[in-house]
Amino acid sequence: MINRRTLLLGSASLAAGSVLTSCRSSAANTLDVTLLEGAIPVEVLQAFRKQMPTPVNFQTQIQMQGVFQQLQRWQQPREDKSWSRFLPWRSEETQARPHQLVSLGDYWLKGAIAANLIEPLSLSTEQRSPLPSQWQQFVTRDQSGQITASDLLWAAPYKVQSLVILYRQSGNQPNFSQWSDLLDPRLKGQIALPNHPGLVIGLLQKMQTGSFNTSFESLVNSSASTLQLVEQLSEALAEPFAALNRQVKTYDSQTALKALANEDVKAIVIWSGDVVTALQRYRSLRAVMPEEGSLLSADMWVKPKGAPMTDAAQSWIDFCWQPEVASQLSLSGGGLSPIFLGQPADDSSEFPETLKTHRLSPIAMANSEPLLPLPDSMQAAYFELWKQLRTKTA
Repeated sequence: MINRRTLLLGSASLAAGSVLTSCRSSAANTLDVTLLEGAIPVEVLQAFRKQMPTPVNFQTQIQMQGVFQQLQRWQQPREDKSWSRFLPWRSEETQARPHQLVSLGDYWLKGAIAANLIEPLSLSTEQRSPLPSQWQQFVTRDQSGQITASDLLWAAPYKVQSLVILYRQSGNQPNFSQWSDLLDPRLKGQIALPNHPGLVIGLLQKMQTGSFNTSFESLVNSSASTLQLVEQLSEALAEPFAALNRQVKTYDSQTALKALANEDVKAIVIWSGDVVTALQRYRSLRAVMPEEGSLLSADMWVKPKGAPMTDAAQSWIDFCWQPEVASQLSLSGGGLSPIFLGQPADDSSEFPETLKTHRLSPIAMANSEPLLPLPDSMQAAYFELWKQLRTKTA
């Protein structure tokens, strides 16, 4: 899985055990929202609470995997304890009620839909209008989680991160203005990449074709087996992978930052949200997002199956898409509200000045793309190809 979480540490974010999590039980009229720890500034949460006539209860999870597991628990059948009614000390038990909204990463969206863990959002055309058409299309899915032309909007993206190159400044290395700079001979055995086939193969495709989402329609629409798909993919990617693999010291989604800080590697590819504190702590580090575009990953609000789509839940989604709030979310670190991603690459008039000075290039963001969901057959081929390529170059 993509091991990514939003870490926005500092005075404007919340840590575990803070006032973010309410200790009281959820009342029927309470808006319950699950979000990632530190993902939303305190000021944003407090401002929303003040304008709401009903109680709002924000609860946190540390990692996206924990969020997904919570969605799974809410759909588990209740254990039959009918025998306990004969016990004199028996107390009434109530099954945990799903929160109205949960923050989920886009990588998990296909699986959540296919496993019947979430339901489409009831948002009118007017309510979804702040979201650029690219992102509306991205979260319009069928029941298997694949992108389709329908009116079923399964998620409301509120923050977008990108893959960046994080490196230590020195005189003996490339300037990192494009992804192919990772292939510079001076970096042989000196970079760290995420330990995930989708990201690494996507990066290879970006270097080869200019897109992380190379079109494989001829393969996907065929009746080829997984083995045949692997053979066809290998023919196109084996040689580029070998060239990239020579540069890699480690594939690591957990400790790449530590390796860079300890000077065990010279550069890493990492999500922008995970570098905020590193840039503050280590002044010699620099992050770059090539203007040719990067891979985008969105944190988004989804509705668990069986949860009501209340007016309060709709108000929270609307609130996150307001320009002032979206700017606060963007400035809190490592990401950008999707409402600022609708203008063309050569038009940054709607891109807030405060964000332009925050080292975010509107051109690079406009040239970037989310990772499209793969059919199950192609996803299996990706993982098998990854295993074979890693074995050949070990």
